[in-house]
Amino acid sequence: MLGINTACGLLGMPDSRPEFDAFPYTAQSVLKSGNQVTFNNKTEVIDYTLRVYREALDFNKGNSSGAILDTYAQLAFFCNINIFLSNKFQHDLQRYMYAQDTGTPPHKGDYGSTPRTWIDKHYIIKGIITTYQNRETKKRGRESKTNY
Repeated sequence: MLGINTACGLLGMPDSRPEFDAFPYTAQSVLKSGNQVTFNNKTEVIDYTLRVYREALDFNKGNSSGAILDTYAQLAFFCNINIFLSNKFQHDLQRYMYAQDTGTPPHKGDYGSTPRTWIDKHYIIKGIITTYQNRETKKRGRESKTNY
């Protein structure tokens, strides 16, 4: 879920759809194999999102950051983003950005004293940001070629 929160921080909040506000509801499936899917609770939405992520991971040939961004892009088709938003993960993202911007460590002490969980979070956030920036650079390159 940190990945979804990071993508939301980078790309902004997609518009909420009223039809996804109350359970149960039915939505068009974004998976290759399905037509419609019915959600009865938040747990089913999260489980389905993990299936979308696994399909995106396969499409991205194992690149988890690309799969997270692709999963995020599909969310608006079957749920509202607020299901995934977490103050804890938003705080992690703010801490990462502050540390990057100021050149200060996110935790007291040296690398050896940084909690392993934070190191894992750092690489998730960094991977998503880098993948997003690379995609934007490629997209601008394609756009500039078509403008000539």
